[in-house]
Amino acid sequence: MSPPLNSTARVSFHAKVKRMKSGFGFGVLLMRLIFGLAVVFGLELGFSWMVSGFLKHQFSMEMVKNLSEKPWGLKDLEERLIFLKMELDSVINGGEIASCSPLHSTWKINQDGLLLNSRCILYKSNSEELSIWGWPLQTAGLLTAGFYACTYTILSGRLAEWSNGGIGYSIRKANSSWTQQKWSASPVQLDPNT
Repeated sequence: MSPPLNSTARVSFHAKVKRMKSGFGFGVLLMRLIFGLAVVFGLELGFSWMVSGFLKHQFSMEMVKNLSEKPWGLKDLEERLIFLKMELDSVINGGEIASCSPLHSTWKINQDGLLLNSRCILYKSNSEELSIWGWPLQTAGLLTAGFYACTYTILSGRLAEWSNGGIGYSIRKANSSWTQQKWSASPVQLDPNT
């Protein structure tokens, strides 16, 4: 006669299989997490490099800063806007440059939930945008930068900025420029007509 089947051996076999499955599940979860972090890191480092390789920029940050500093000798804001349009026309061959003078342009109210402003786009391409924005009343909000650093120049008015949410603030007056680094945000307050 054959010996009877041992039921405890069968139970211990099922318990071993169950333990192996749960251990394997943790390994898969860990591998997914590592893969997800690698994708995010790769996008952070490689995406801007890939985009800049395919889409050529017309303007560098230094060029925009120099361009915005040229009309500082002009007193009237409308004269500055006309001067900027003429300078941009000379830089961009065949590109369409909008006139942002109050009489000959389309200013649009922009409230992206962070800062209420009125905006006029001077030049826009697939890879970059030059715009002038401001507000006739005092307003406050958050300046943000995403994948790329942003260069700002104040043509008229005054702005108070708390860099990266710090306690101290800096005052930026007309004819001043600064660059906000990528992935940063700063609370700001704009005086009237900035």
